[in-house]
Amino acid sequence: MNLSVTNTLTNRKEKFEPLEPQTIKMYACGITVYDVCHIGHAMQALIYDVMRDYFEYRGYKVTYVRNYTDVDDKIINRAAALGIDPLELSEKMIQEGMEDLASLDIRPGDIEPRVSDHIPEIIAIIEQLISNDAAYSAGGDVYYKVSANPDYGCLSNRSPDEMRAGARVEVNPNKQDPMDFALWKSAKGGEISWPSPWGAGRPGWHIECSALSMKYLGETFDLHGGGKDLIFPHHENEIAQSTLATGKPLARYWVHNGLVTMHGKKMSKSTGNFMSVRDAVARYYPETIRYTILSNHYSSNIDFTEQSFYNAYSRLIYFYNTLKKIDELGRQFPEAPQTIPPNVELPEVEARFQKAMDDDFNTTVAIANIGETFKWLNDFIAAKKPKLKQKMHALQTVAEPLRRCLAVLGLARRQPDEALADIQTYLVKEKNIDLAAVNQLIDERNAARTDKNWSQADALRDQLCEMGIIIMDTPKGTEWQVQP
Repeated sequence: MNLSVTNTLTNRKEKFEPLEPQTIKMYACGITVYDVCHIGHAMQALIYDVMRDYFEYRGYKVTYVRNYTDVDDKIINRAAALGIDPLELSEKMIQEGMEDLASLDIRPGDIEPRVSDHIPEIIAIIEQLISNDAAYSAGGDVYYKVSANPDYGCLSNRSPDEMRAGARVEVNPNKQDPMDFALWKSAKGGEISWPSPWGAGRPGWHIECSALSMKYLGETFDLHGGGKDLIFPHHENEIAQSTLATGKPLARYWVHNGLVTMHGKKMSKSTGNFMSVRDAVARYYPETIRYTILSNHYSSNIDFTEQSFYNAYSRLIYFYNTLKKIDELGRQFPEAPQTIPPNVELPEVEARFQKAMDDDFNTTVAIANIGETFKWLNDFIAAKKPKLKQKMHALQTVAEPLRRCLAVLGLARRQPDEALADIQTYLVKEKNIDLAAVNQLIDERNAARTDKNWSQADALRDQLCEMGIIIMDTPKGTEWQVQP
């Protein structure tokens, strides 16, 4: 594999070389589970799921860790408002989050640790930092000493002096430096807490990911992922505390995905410009969400609009209809010759797919190439020569690797008939189409065709078209689809 990836740590595209041959260890920051998953959570989870799938497709053994932050200020505050235990809220949200991501065909991480199950590991790292004079306790809290690290700011390309000058930091008499950040927070009255050498409390946000990633992947691993909004302070602080605890780099490659907007604006519950995963899946066929995300490069910000979803519908219908056509032809010609017709040059499906994905996981180019292959298939089917029976082996020879590439992206994995029926159900509901009226017009058109009243049949077809219905006359009878 000749994969290159954009490494935020060096701010350049680099050849990806894992620490161990044919083995990849990767970590991505998971969800802080105080509420239901939104489409931004889904975007991040999907991107690193596809990276993991691509590594596996190329023959690597992958260990992928994605954590759950189940102890946090937001969780504590919401649980208090609901009158329940914070870990009870967290567990409920984790289970619902798993269901939401599964609805988008996103696989779980190989390991999905919860912060609350790893307090001893977190305390051990904090103790090591204190021992290394990189942290200090004050008033029951423990803070990381930014001044102990000359490389602080290496990920976000900021200097501590610049950050101090531009920061609006609340005065905290316990801190030696306003830039120092909490590793352990002393418990406030009634808050969830655990015993520690510094008194009852709970972990700071940043130390959690250092402890969880190092426990399951080692002190240095291959790839650390997350959203661009985590570069500073979260990932910057992860690097700082991990390197001074172990003396080793935490991850060799730091990869950051873009963020999500809705209709050109930042997602916000307060303004109503927000979409949860479950609301999105209730309204849009789930695969359209995957397609919309993956048709953009992972590092790009993505704007979800009505048009983006309907573009995805159009492409998926095109893909599934083509695969359905090839399947039907295969059944029609079960004894087709197993040879490629002379002078027929087949597209290099997997070579092009791998070239695109090896270039910084460029799903945008990969999907464009896949679209060109589908065009080749349809043009080849429609060509007058050779006869369809002689085309079958070429069609199947192209379709087989095409399906493998699509599967890596989580697209067109389903049986075409089932997928097209589900897409139709979504579009009928979205467009509020009267099925009884559609079926009546189709029956009238079929009767007109039987009577060879072609002008009436054409008029009825036009009427259906105005309703957004495409009619297809097949050997099995009239079929129809909603036009996105």
